[in-house]
Amino acid sequence: MPSLAERVAAIRLDRRSGAAELLRKAAETLAWAAAQPGFSATALAELGRELVRAQPAMASIMNLVSAVLEAGPMRVAETCRDFLARAEQATEAVASEAAALIQDGMAVMTHSRSSAVLRALLAAHEEGRSFQVICTESRPLCEGVTLAKTLAGAGIPVRLIVDTAAYYWLGQTDLVLVGADAICSRGLVNKIGTAALALAAKSLGVPFYALASFDKFLPDDYRAPEQELRDPVEILTEPIEGVTPVNYYFDLTPREYLTGLLTAGCTSSSCSAACRG
Repeated sequence: MPSLAERVAAIRLDRRSGAAELLRKAAETLAWAAAQPGFSATALAELGRELVRAQPAMASIMNLVSAVLEAGPMRVAETCRDFLARAEQATEAVASEAAALIQDGMAVMTHSRSSAVLRALLAAHEEGRSFQVICTESRPLCEGVTLAKTLAGAGIPVRLIVDTAAYYWLGQTDLVLVGADAICSRGLVNKIGTAALALAAKSLGVPFYALASFDKFLPDDYRAPEQELRDPVEILTEPIEGVTPVNYYFDLTPREYLTGLLTAGCTSSSCSAACRG
């Protein structure tokens, strides 16, 4: 059975899972740790810090940790279950709202692989609407390829494009939907390339919406640590003398680039202010 350190390390090293999957893994780790003999408030606080440091771009983990710390070490499992249930309900509500934007004959573009966007696309398809999806590869890890395969398996026509072809294909796109790893006072944190895609969509007048349930919102005064450089091998398999690969996973999209945020379950002041904006 993995130790606590191994469980946290697995979350830190997870480069493939989306925000929803990482949230679930963090919740499972918290609940498992709380069931161990001698677990204390001090241990809970330290574990919370380690989980936030493991995936600093994931607002949902920070919000889960905050909820658990507020509830205390005796209610960790219960708080995690409640938080995950609320997040699931909110994601379903956001996906339903996004699905209503998708009409017959549309071309919908998306970047990376958001579980909320996937649900929205599947819901619109199941409701009988005929549309196509344009998926960017979403390098360096190419989550868009995985999304394209899932959508095609569901019977939705998909075009898979390289990231740098997005501007060209936006001219044939009616709607852009993306997910969110975090919403902060400065804008949307999401897979790198989102900011350029949003700016291009704005310049061409293509509606661009981000889907963000309550757990993706950070307090106005929260300052996430600088994101770390990722494995250079993901963009350059063989070293080249004098060449330094620079591999970041996330970028920040200013709010003014977005047509809107689709949200659900928001109760905090920072979340409510973002929804109004």
